Formats: sequence, C-alpha cells, structure tokens
Amino acid sequence: MKYQGYYPRIILLIFLLACACIGYLTARDYGLSWDELGIYEYSEEMLTAYDKILHPWDFESQVSDPLLNLYGPSHFMLSTLFSKYVNEINKSWSIYQAHHLFYFLTFLMGLPALYFLCARWMREWAALGTVLLFATQPLFWGNAFINPKDIPFMVFFIISVYFSYVMVDSKSNSIWWKIIVAGVALGLTTSIRSFGLMAGAFAIFYGLRKDFYKTLKILLFYIFITVMTTYLSWPYLWSDPIHRFVESITTMSKHPVIFYTLFMGEIYLNNQLPFFYFPTFIALQFTIPVLTLIVVGLFVAFKFFLKDNSKEPMILLMAWFLIPTLVIGFSGSTMYDNARQLLFLTPPLFIIAGIGLDMILRNIKLTIFQVALVLIFISPAIHANIRLHPYQYIYYNELIGGVGGAFRKMDLDYSGTSFKEAIEYINENSEPTTQTFIIVGPRHLARIYIRPMLKETILGEVDAINPNGSEYYYVLLLTRTNSDMLFCTNGDIVYSIERDNGVLAYIKKIYSKEPCW
Repeated sequence: MKYQGYYPRIILLIFLLACACIGYLTARDYGLSWDELGIYEYSEEMLTAYDKILHPWDFESQVSDPLLNLYGPSHFMLSTLFSKYVNEINKSWSIYQAHHLFYFLTFLMGLPALYFLCARWMREWAALGTVLLFATQPLFWGNAFINPKDIPFMVFFIISVYFSYVMVDSKSNSIWWKIIVAGVALGLTTSIRSFGLMAGAFAIFYGLRKDFYKTLKILLFYIFITVMTTYLSWPYLWSDPIHRFVESITTMSKHPVIFYTLFMGEIYLNNQLPFFYFPTFIALQFTIPVLTLIVVGLFVAFKFFLKDNSKEPMILLMAWFLIPTLVIGFSGSTMYDNARQLLFLTPPLFIIAGIGLDMILRNIKLTIFQVALVLIFISPAIHANIRLHPYQYIYYNELIGGVGGAFRKMDLDYSGTSFKEAIEYINENSEPTTQTFIIVGPRHLARIYIRPMLKETILGEVDAINPNGSEYYYVLLLTRTNSDMLFCTNGDIVYSIERDNGVLAYIKKIYSKEPCW
C-alpha cells in the first residue's frame, strides 16, 4: 500500500486534533495556579518594553516581583497576546481561561517534535506509541493547562533538541535555513528559562562527534541566531545583557525563596531535601506501564550501546537526564512542588521507554495485538485523567497507593487550583456579610473567583476577622504541607475537594465566638 508508511503520522495528526478539541472543551474547568497573576503582570510589563525597542537601554522593568525578571518572558508574552485575542472575539472566554488554553496548545505543539525525535531510533509505530504514553500522562496533562513555566519550557526544550539534530544532519545546500530555525527555537527556549542553553550543548556535542569540521563551520551562525533571538525576546536583558543573563543562571540554580515542602510524610525546607527527591516523583507520578517500558528500554538501549548499533539514545539519556539529575540532587539545589521545575529532564526517559516498546512490538506479529497492547499501556493514564479532572497533576501511581496513599505523605494541590471550586461553593452558600478567611492557600486567587459583594470579605490576617460581622465565617485551608492540620481543628467541615481519597482543600464553618487557632 503506497501510503502505509504515513499511517502513524496520520494517526498522530488525528490524535492532536482530538486533544485540541478536548482542550477547548475543558480548559475553562481549571483554576488559576499560585503564580499566574504575577506572571501576567510581568508579561504586560515586558510587552510595553517594545515601545522602546529602538533605544532598548532606556527600558527598566517595574514589575512588582523582581525575581520574575530572571525568567525569560517569550512564552508569557505569546500567551498574553493570544488570550487577549480570544477574549476580544469571544467574551465568554476570560483572559485567564484563554491563557490555560494556550498553555495546552503549546503542550500539543511539542508532541510532533518528540515523535520525530523518537523516530530516529525506533520505528514510527513505536514513536507514535511513545507520544501517546507521553501525552496522556496525568502529570503532564494536568500541568499542561495550569503551569505557565515548566510545561512550556519542557516543550520548547524538546523542539530545540529536535531542530538542532535536524540542523546537524542536514546537507550543505539546505543547512542555512535549518540553522535559523534551530537558532530561533533555542533562543526562545533560553528566553523561557536560561537553562535552555543545555539543548544547544547537546546539538553541538552531537555535531562534533558526527562531523567535527562541518559543525565548526555552522557553530558561530547558530550561536549568533540564538543570542539575537534570546536578546530580542527578553527585554530585561536589553540594558545589561551579559551581567543579567549570568544573574538569571546563578539565581535560578539556587532558588532564593525558602519555604517548607512535604516529602514522604516529613516536612523539609526546600533547600534541604534529600538527593532522591526528584527521582522519587518520577517513580511515583508516572504510570506503571511507562516505568515498565523504561526498564525494558534501558536493557535494549544499553545492549545497543555496547554493540555500537546506536550509542545516541544512551548518550542523550546521560546528558539530558542522568547527569543533570545527579548534579541537582547532590549539589543541594533548591526544589519544591514535586520538582515540577525539572519536568524538562524527563523526555529522554520516554525515548528509552519507546525503545523498549519498539522491541516488544517487533515480537508481536499481528497488528491488532500491537494496537491492543498500546491501548492497554495508555489506558491507566486515560482513566486517571477522567477520574481526577480537573486536578490530573496530583496523580500518584499504585507504588504509593494512588492519590489516597500519597495524601499526608506528599503534596497534592501545591498550585492551589482547587480554590476555584472552593470559592464557587462559598459564592453559592454565603450571606452578604459572611467573611472568608484564607489560612493556607493563595488568597489573591480567591479574590478572582469570589462574587463581587463578598470580595472585601476575603481575609488573610487573624485580627481582620470581625466577630460581630456575622454569626459564622468560612475558613479555606489547602492541604499543602499538611498545614491544614494546625488550624481550626474543631471547625465543622462543610465542603472538601477530594479525588481518589486524597483531600486537596477544606472549607470549614467557624462560629464567631469559637477559637480557630
């Protein structure tokens, strides 16, 4: 059959369209995450900088959280432009909901790049299965709607690695436009997070191994395109590019904000976590079929490495995942929120899993059984996505007993997205004078969802409660770091947000004369 070789690509396209439709229908279900409002302020500030593009040294950021300047704004700005456009043509979409849709579309944009990257070392049917496993992981699917930093960075990192490999492999008559594409991709990745330069380092190392002199010829142009793209898309760098870029790298490698993190039932400062913090979440937050395929793939890839069939997958695994993970773990780098900032290190694990899947599929002769096996592998993820909606990112696998088993041992809704549902309950069940006291959680997000007449009753300080204001008040407590166990223990639980026996947040009713702390 003439077009049979394109079947995996056609199925991938259909899958992407189906996911885009699902994203459009469900994006409005997701609540705002903890950092989003500050990011939107930062994005607006960076967009105004282009009024001074002809004299960039005059621009100085006035954003309220200076730390945000050290994150590149390229994806934030694109998301802001998209969300304003969607809101303008369809007022039923709020700016925030449109942002969430854009984040998810960005996630989908990375899947073809992962597919073709995988196809370098496996048949395209196995590459398709790998992408299906990757895309349906609840950890990724849930974060794809609510995480404006880590998912876009992971996606652009994948895209940068893919296009840099294409650049190195290109024939000389078509290489220059591919250098431009690869350089722009790497520049935008670096303008999301300065560590994006790692993707360029992979390409250079691969190129020097493959064709030393050709790589040296294209290297300066590749670096030039990358530097110019990063500079133009990151206004904070304009007045002092070298010093400020170095500041970004040094500050982001040791996150300066210190707070508490729940890990394996113990409370740690986030700069004192054990070295196995990140690997633990890989073992507990990916589905069991993925973990199984990673183990199989490691054996196959290592065998290829020893026999010199293909060393590249193991080299990529070591450079992209193993070495950074060890350096971060043993250097005492600051981590938090289930190591979400390290999600960009996980794609090579799926490439290895894909190699394992390819080996298994090669030993199954009938196509119908191959399809059935892939469906079996992705079914736990799909089931979890439906069951946990819209909090898929809190997923834990059976090794810890699911979400219920992880409750009180690990943080669940560390981004505070459940406050949308909590405030919707309060909107429906409050009198005009009812006060709402946020003890644990993002008070600034609660103000977005509270009905107008209750907006002034959102409180954050104990002494702000008026004991004569009404006969009772509500207390909202996120279960992050088990802090909810310290306050209002005698209050009546009137509403809890739960998934799979894990509680994300409580609403308690406290009568005005009762002590709460």
